[in-house]
Amino acid sequence: MRYILEEDYEMQIKQEIVRLLTAQDFYNSTKLKRAEQTASDQLRQYVGKRYDLPAFYDLPARDEFIVTLLIDVALYHLYSQTGMKDIPKHRDDRYQDALDWMRGVGKGEIPADLPEIKDDTGETFSEVKIWSARPPQDHKY
Repeated sequence: MRYILEEDYEMQIKQEIVRLLTAQDFYNSTKLKRAEQTASDQLRQYVGKRYDLPAFYDLPARDEFIVTLLIDVALYHLYSQTGMKDIPKHRDDRYQDALDWMRGVGKGEIPADLPEIKDDTGETFSEVKIWSARPPQDHKY
């Protein structure tokens, strides 16, 4: 099942532009499905090491911010098929904002309301590694 619903696009894009981008039934077009999958893959690449995205997609309530973010990325990819000079400035800005948010969340600089990855014991998984400039010492005699 797709995470983004057809009515989610109504807030982001006009019907005339929809017809120009896909030239057929917008929500069921192959181009849109590929753009949505690419957006979802981008989210997974940036955020998936820190947060449990499959668990997030299975939640009963959808996060409207993530829906908007995925739509921004998907629409950018639809526009990029028409040529880079044809992408509206606001669409490029929204795409860059979405990428900045994904990068920040992936690095842990921006908090996100997403389920965190748990390890085998049920503890929150952490990528924190402790490094030292000194070699480990063994004081066993």
